Amino acid sequence: MSQQALHLMLPADAGWLAAERPENPLVTTVLLRVQGLTAARLREFLHVYWGAWERFHFRPEPYAGYWRWQESADFDVRQHLDIVLDRFTAPQQQPWINTVVSQPLPIYRPLWKFWLAPNAVGGGLLLMRIHHCYADSASLAQLLEQLFTASPQQHPVLYGAAHPADLERWLQCAKNWLSERVFGAEGPSPENDAVQTAAAGQLPVTFSSSAATALELAGQLGSYLAQPDDSPSNLSRPLTGQRQCCWSAAIPDARLQAAAQTLRVSSRDVLAACITAALQAQLGLSPQALEQAQINLLLPVDVRSQLPASLRPALSEPGNGSGSERLLLPIDGDSFVERVYRIKQEARRLRDSLQPLLTWGLTACSGFLPEMIKQTPLWPFSARPSAALASFDGAGVVRYLAGCRIDELVAWSPQIADAGVSVTACRYAGQLRLTVVADHSANLDVQRFQSDCMVALNQALVGHLDN
Repeated sequence: MSQQALHLMLPADAGWLAAERPENPLVTTVLLRVQGLTAARLREFLHVYWGAWERFHFRPEPYAGYWRWQESADFDVRQHLDIVLDRFTAPQQQPWINTVVSQPLPIYRPLWKFWLAPNAVGGGLLLMRIHHCYADSASLAQLLEQLFTASPQQHPVLYGAAHPADLERWLQCAKNWLSERVFGAEGPSPENDAVQTAAAGQLPVTFSSSAATALELAGQLGSYLAQPDDSPSNLSRPLTGQRQCCWSAAIPDARLQAAAQTLRVSSRDVLAACITAALQAQLGLSPQALEQAQINLLLPVDVRSQLPASLRPALSEPGNGSGSERLLLPIDGDSFVERVYRIKQEARRLRDSLQPLLTWGLTACSGFLPEMIKQTPLWPFSARPSAALASFDGAGVVRYLAGCRIDELVAWSPQIADAGVSVTACRYAGQLRLTVVADHSANLDVQRFQSDCMVALNQALVGHLDN
């Protein structure tokens, strides 16, 4: 039987299954507040539109030391939807979500599920959880954008996709691409040309450039592998799998963008500086220890633009095209200005780094490696960061789901690389919200941490826009 007939998973997808552990399932959670959405409307929507993506009919299954997609013989969207009739008040909503995000998804079905609480105070709550092997945040945001409409009378026009997974073709394309990066578009020099040039006492030009490229790749890989662990803190404790989460009130995203432009930094730099301020009070370290502490922030990076078309998952289809980079935080910074400019300098250093591509490639390779290798200290993901900052970019204007208005959209990214706390900047309809998720082992007051982030952010906006 061919690899395509077996539905063997692409390495970029399988790597997320290989990287997870029972206490850290790599699942993305999205919360929508939708006015007037009923169970009947949602069931029809899932059956017609969500189910149009064939990938969502499949579940991941171990196969001969690797992973494949196994079609669910009894697939029914009703098995992936729970209706919760409780009339959740505002104080009750967060504990309910904490309970849901701490539940593992059943492995005998496709790894995604919806929960609808239509009677929640303030508008119905629709909670969606989906494993990272189906789609990363960028892909998932684009997929939802196809399903949402600009008016309640419209229906999604372009949606759904077949489920091709040609592993053999993908591996050949990856081999050709890597060869081009090392040897150039012409490939390795023919052996006779190399011998003749060497006899003349010169190195072939292609050999010299290839060696330089290979040395650069090896140097950046070695630098990445040699990164030390973060300083011990309450965020470096082993995860338990029990989560607590929260989300902030909305602020205009345009204010953040304007403040970042005034400071001549990126909006991500501003958010990282605010997270740094919140971490100072939550790490449980003395002022002396803060001066010596090394705390890293993991930043997911979309690498699709750096990949050839043959390897690049389309944003309009579920898939994975994200790597990551580690940003050293100025945890001993005394002011917002100091923190944000030190972060800018660190981000500038990473600008030409191959870290995102390397981590994307290493994640893909992890699906082929035995567990014993991934447990060694040399495995790149064994050096866990203390925190992570991701983004989830929804539509810029108000959208509708099954004819019902979506008032809020927030998401919680998984705690990739066992980060003690994960923050996600969620944008929707011109508004920005910060979400926080942390494991119980971190002993972190997520509500206070999120509040500290927003206080630092508001102070930064006031200080650099209103004065």
